[in-house]
Amino acid sequence: MKAVPVADFILHAGAEQLSLYQWNKHIAEHFFCSICGVYTHHRRRRDPTQYSINIECLDNQPIPESAWVGWANGSEHD
Repeated sequence: MKAVPVADFILHAGAEQLSLYQWNKHIAEHFFCSICGVYTHHRRRRDPTQYSINIECLDNQPIPESAWVGWANGSEHD
């Protein structure tokens, strides 16, 4: 994930294939592809001025081999 200011986020293509998912307080906006189901990005609940982006959805974005994806306990997330 990479956080970026909403003002700096540009979706170049595919908006018509995105679906929105919200729960609980309906503050965060989670977007995913309605065709393949991959999570693409979300507007953050704790800071709605930012999007967190799934960097693996970006073209020409190198992913370091040493990148480690840790576990998150969603039931304990505020």
